[in-house]
Amino acid sequence: MTVSLPIPEARSITATQPVRYEVLDGLRGAAAIGVLIFHLSIVGAPQLLARGYMAVDFFFILSGFVLSNAYAGRLRTLPLREFLRIRLVRLLPLCTLGLALGTSYFLLRLFTQQQSQYELADILSGSTWNLFLLPKPWITQAPTDTVFAANTPLWSLSVEMIVNVLWAALLFRFSKLAMSAVLALTGAGLFVLIIHHGTADLGATWPTYAGGVFRALYGFCAGVMIWRYRPMAIGSSLLSWICVFLLAAILSMPGGGAVLEAVLVLIILPLLVYVAVLSDGQVRRPAFSQLGRLSYPLYVIHVPILMISAGMFKALHLTNAMPIIAFVILPACLLASVMLDRFYDSPVRKLVQRLMPAARSPP
Repeated sequence: MTVSLPIPEARSITATQPVRYEVLDGLRGAAAIGVLIFHLSIVGAPQLLARGYMAVDFFFILSGFVLSNAYAGRLRTLPLREFLRIRLVRLLPLCTLGLALGTSYFLLRLFTQQQSQYELADILSGSTWNLFLLPKPWITQAPTDTVFAANTPLWSLSVEMIVNVLWAALLFRFSKLAMSAVLALTGAGLFVLIIHHGTADLGATWPTYAGGVFRALYGFCAGVMIWRYRPMAIGSSLLSWICVFLLAAILSMPGGGAVLEAVLVLIILPLLVYVAVLSDGQVRRPAFSQLGRLSYPLYVIHVPILMISAGMFKALHLTNAMPIIAFVILPACLLASVMLDRFYDSPVRKLVQRLMPAARSPP
């Protein structure tokens, strides 16, 4: 079960007025909530979103569009080191918190119950690697061994940074024709890997990590191409909400096999982002904007919270009640995400920006 990182605010740097795509904000938030629902199975809830892991592909596409929108006009003068610092300042405060929560859960379980799927050395060493957005470079005998054991969804941050650096260093200079060739090659590679593994749920483990890299490469390049060929927005609220419902339908779609998954990832999700851009029209949508703000904190904290909750329920012998209690956790995670955005992420990033002025985000 894998998810992906919700991306920062959609903005562009232009000679006139910055552009913000609030429909993409709303879709990002809706997808993050879908990811949370998908992972409620950790605490015993029924699986309501059979393809919730496809939110990872959706986020990669959004990332390509949003970062192109924000930085494509600046990268020729913005040093790569500064771009990387800006990205890390944006991602690491919440990433570190989520990793600390997950690591604490494994340590507490190991010392209180004298059992854990990971040994102490694996927990500490793995989290040290993960702190630098690096996958732990070994495989254990754990039943659900992942490259980011203490907070599995952070694998997407790892491949996200790989692709971000590759784009900022090289790909942003490519012509439309060259980018189309990259898109075709990465799409072909991703198609082969989806068929080989029988699923698009790739990237969280070492056997599937290459598939995660291809998911990020294809999705990001698709987002870049959508930005380069972005349509003139028409400002349709109806079309915006249709996009939200279509995304929910895709994430909840059961069955169909690997070929259908490849079609959804390679064709349908990019088309959905294109239509969402078309529907925007720079109309203020406060609800969509708020959904976008809670998406990244929700992504980072929801799995550690679910793991801690599952462990607590088992310790209190409330296993039978877990499916019901699971749906109390959902609003609790949403509230925690809003509070973290307001009282943790924003203040910490502002503090870091004061200490590292060169890493300031775009205006």
